[in-house]
Amino acid sequence: MATRSAHSISVIIPVFDVAAYLPDFLSSLEAQGDHLPDDVIFVDDGSTDESGALIQAWVESGHPQAQLIRTTNMGVSAARSTGMDSGSGDWALFLDPDDVLAPGYFAALREFLAAHPDVDLAATNLLRLQEPDRHLRDTHPLRFRFAGGNRVTELSDDVFVMNAASVAFPMAPVRESGARFRTGLHASEDALFVVEYLLSLGRAPRAGFVSDARYGYRKREARTSAVDRYRSDPSTYTVRFHEGYAPLLESAAARGPVPSWLQSMVLYEMQWLLPVQMDPRRYAADLDSAQRFETLAGLKKCLMHVDDDHLLNYDASALPLESRLLILALTDRPLWPGAFATMPHGWREDVDIITYSTRSEPDFRTDAPSRRLVVWAPDVFGQRVLFATRLRADRRVRKVDGHNIVWPRPGESLSQTQDRHRRRLAGFQGTFLPAQEGEVYVRRTRPWARATGPIRREARRRGLWSKDAMIGRILRPGRTILVEHPADDSERSAELVTALQRVSRVAHADAQSGPHVPGALRFGSFTHRVVRARARMLISSRTTGRPSLRARLRGVRVLVTSGNLDTIDALSIRRFTPDFVITPEEVDLPFLAGIGLAAVDVAIVKERQAASVASALARRASSYTRVSSEGGSHLGA
Repeated sequence: MATRSAHSISVIIPVFDVAAYLPDFLSSLEAQGDHLPDDVIFVDDGSTDESGALIQAWVESGHPQAQLIRTTNMGVSAARSTGMDSGSGDWALFLDPDDVLAPGYFAALREFLAAHPDVDLAATNLLRLQEPDRHLRDTHPLRFRFAGGNRVTELSDDVFVMNAASVAFPMAPVRESGARFRTGLHASEDALFVVEYLLSLGRAPRAGFVSDARYGYRKREARTSAVDRYRSDPSTYTVRFHEGYAPLLESAAARGPVPSWLQSMVLYEMQWLLPVQMDPRRYAADLDSAQRFETLAGLKKCLMHVDDDHLLNYDASALPLESRLLILALTDRPLWPGAFATMPHGWREDVDIITYSTRSEPDFRTDAPSRRLVVWAPDVFGQRVLFATRLRADRRVRKVDGHNIVWPRPGESLSQTQDRHRRRLAGFQGTFLPAQEGEVYVRRTRPWARATGPIRREARRRGLWSKDAMIGRILRPGRTILVEHPADDSERSAELVTALQRVSRVAHADAQSGPHVPGALRFGSFTHRVVRARARMLISSRTTGRPSLRARLRGVRVLVTSGNLDTIDALSIRRFTPDFVITPEEVDLPFLAGIGLAAVDVAIVKERQAASVASALARRASSYTRVSSEGGSHLGA
């Protein structure tokens, strides 16, 4: 056995039914060579598979510093606490057995701890292993913290630590603090443990960021981890805030201003809760109305401790402006002013303006003719404190309620325009393009920046300069109507193509591999992207898939639905941002209104036949039909 280090390390590994991943994890331990920790403590939390046997065999194969503790199943938090009670090292790490360690992980960590023994914790570089990909990728939203190389800094503002698996904690101070991992939770138990420990220090924490020690966090393809299951667990939305964050925030507020790093942690949690409620893939459909009300009450208890300036300036992740406005409304604070224009597509001469209010029947004054089309409450846990309004106004409009309208730049989505406005309010200087809708990342890093210089720099994002956007800006607009459809709907789409041939030149794209309409474009191909960027009109019967249906498109977005919509369908349609919807059911109108689509932009076509759809499009466009210089008529501007 190797001589015990002056900065000894105990590794605690909770284990439950991870036999499929243990070989990779144990191999990554073996790859550490002579730098294995002084204690390797496996806590088998009542596994029902071969996990215990695999670990026992590894322990007995020449690893005297390792031990296996068996317990009944009590959860990962209880298993970690059991291991911490048994650890004897100066430093403790709580590794997850479905993750992997890069070679040299412990060597780099030991070297850093020897040079900086007085840090309050040492965070290692958290990379991602996205199955089935076998490579570690530097794609974590908070990766900017390691852009300056190995360094020590005080935690503040956007620099904070939430993960426990990739962090080394000094054992004695943690035990003195009384911090324990919370049982009964499947999300944020790591963050709550970190907060409880750091608040016990009574001062600004000093954190080490060890860029050279790389930790691979596995995103399971089977989606069987606790992190993957947490969205269906009501405690994720209720207990997590009422009994987790709220008491810690109240305790911190009683002693003075809430630390800025803690405020940022709360807002980072909001990144995964508020905007994703508008994403059908992450919608909390398992919560009933009482649980949704309780969730909002818990969020309010926590968010009242985030001050206005911090909410405005927070930039660790791409928290959308709409989410920040909801936080203001939830906590009974005035909203920031702002009215956001969406560029008219193709056949309209007027412009739509989105603005926000805390009133369900707001009135807005504009400096040009306008009318209110629809008012809706963004569907976030059933909240009714923030309302969005869609106004349709003459293109000459420049002000709403005395405030200048924020106009989009070429290629920007609405969320990008809104975040650019937020940066202007915050007084941020320099060129910056906000993240695309649905992204967590705010900016790219400059890898050459060292600890003595800035660790983050604003950078132009690929969103504006994407293939779709560049093609749309460089090539002259075409006159094609693009019909996109699933492969199993190719026959009906072929009929629609034929019906539309009388109006304009039509292309069509299969949405996936399968039977092809003769001459169809492959969905996602380069040719398809070119046609889409130049199309006068995009007609689609699907709302998901790559390339994004929010692609930069000059023409009109038309969605043909199958009817009988529910909330999840409506949220998916919201991501498509259609200009016009054709649906066979009048009962779909409330769902569409709930995402901001006005009745004037919806056509009810009982029979979803190609001729009926084509006729509805012709009626819709008749008042906007223009005569081209060649004398022919076509849809679009």
